[in-house]
Amino acid sequence: MDKESRRKFIQQTGALAGGAFAAGLTPAAAASTPKLSRTQKLRARLQQPGILIAPEAFTPVTAKIAEANGFEAIYIGGSMMSATYLTVPDWGVINPTDMAQIAGRIAREVSIPAIVDADQAGETALQVYRTVQEYERAGIAAMHMEDSLNPKHADQRSGFAGTPSASHVQSLERMLLRIKAAVDARSDPDFVIIARTDEQELDQIIRRGNAFAKAGADVFMAEWLRSYKVEQIDRIAREVPLPLLGINLPKRQIENTGLKINIFTGIVSGPAMALSNTIYRELKQNQEVQSLPERRLPEELRNRVMNWDTYAKLSEQWRATP
Repeated sequence: MDKESRRKFIQQTGALAGGAFAAGLTPAAAASTPKLSRTQKLRARLQQPGILIAPEAFTPVTAKIAEANGFEAIYIGGSMMSATYLTVPDWGVINPTDMAQIAGRIAREVSIPAIVDADQAGETALQVYRTVQEYERAGIAAMHMEDSLNPKHADQRSGFAGTPSASHVQSLERMLLRIKAAVDARSDPDFVIIARTDEQELDQIIRRGNAFAKAGADVFMAEWLRSYKVEQIDRIAREVPLPLLGINLPKRQIENTGLKINIFTGIVSGPAMALSNTIYRELKQNQEVQSLPERRLPEELRNRVMNWDTYAKLSEQWRATP
């Protein structure tokens, strides 16, 4: 597909994802519009105005709850997968195959796109090539690949949340080769490749962002945006010709900038662990748990995320079968 054809396709999918009813289509006409894949939905959303908010989803249930609450995408982070599924720190211990398997189980349960961490996507360009293929097969819409070197974040002691810790970054030439391998590997042209830098200095961030764009990345992610002022974030967004993605950025810091995606990590999995600890301690101490119903999902939402009605109908249908 040439650049002009691709541009027209993205514009068309953007109009579709913008809402058939908002465009004045009747329900019958809207029903006949082509169904977009998760990757197409994400591409289309990136063409629309406003910041895309992607909250953390650390299980299939939390992904479906996010979808039920109207979010247009979810985020599945590496620190969450490392801690929740392997009980190891986010120091490059988990590998891309583990991440694709874990994230795929979550991503496939919702119709909205999943943006997923891939760490470095492997230690070599050949491994990057294979990682992209695994992520595509898993039903993931986008992956972010970083320029840090392992062992990464090994000085971090705060667990989830937080403040990023410094990592050594690989050479620009090496990172560009890995981006090109990722672009070559994808079979779905709409699979979104997000190139992340762990550089901390503003001019170096912009330099890398521009180089990543030339290498074929679709989105630029800067780990250290939280440490910058509004005007500096806006400068990065203006000078790098890719949609800009940030992590856990407060609204006041990005309202008047060109930031396009704001992912939120650690906002559900960390509190879920803390609540588990509270409940277990209460049960151990009192041999009972107080006010448990208040800690459960509302019944209507629980039934929705568990596909209660669908399975109830199937059960009745099969029960009546001779």
